Amino acid sequence: MGLFDFLKKKPAMPATLEEGMASQAEDFVGAFSQPGAPIDGSRLDYTSASLPLVDRVLDDFFKQQAPLPDDLHFLASAYVFEVARREFGGRYLRGDEDNPFVLVIGQGDSQVGVCVMGKVRGRATNGPEDDLGFFYAGIAPAVARGVSATII
Repeated sequence: MGLFDFLKKKPAMPATLEEGMASQAEDFVGAFSQPGAPIDGSRLDYTSASLPLVDRVLDDFFKQQAPLPDDLHFLASAYVFEVARREFGGRYLRGDEDNPFVLVIGQGDSQVGVCVMGKVRGRATNGPEDDLGFFYAGIAPAVARGVSATII
C-alpha cells in the first residue's frame, strides 16, 4: 500500500435506497445508450411510454429461453421503479425474496406497494403474459382510489 493510497477516492455508497435505485436506473439507460444497443437508450426518458423498450429487452430473453442475468434484472427493475417513483412519488422499502425492494406510494391507510422485481423476472421467463405496460397501468387507479393495495 502506497503512502497516499488513502487519498484515492472510494466509490461512495448511496446515502438512501432512493439514490441507489436512481443510480441503477441511470446505469440501465447508459447500458443501452451505446452504439449497436438492441434498443434506443435515448428513448429511455423515465415515462410510461418508454416501458415497451424495457419489455423488448426482456422479451429477447424469453424468446431465447435464456436466463435473465442478475445484474440486468436489477438494472431493468430499477428503471421501472424510477419511472413509477417519478410519476407517483414514494419510497423504497426492503421486501422479500421475490421482490427484494418494494416502492411504497402514499401514506397511512392509502399505501400502494409496487413489486417490480418479480414482474421484471416474470417478463423474461413467462413472456408477454407479464407485460410491463399492463402491470404499470394498474398503479394509477390504485393510487387514485386511496386504498391500500399491492401491485404484483
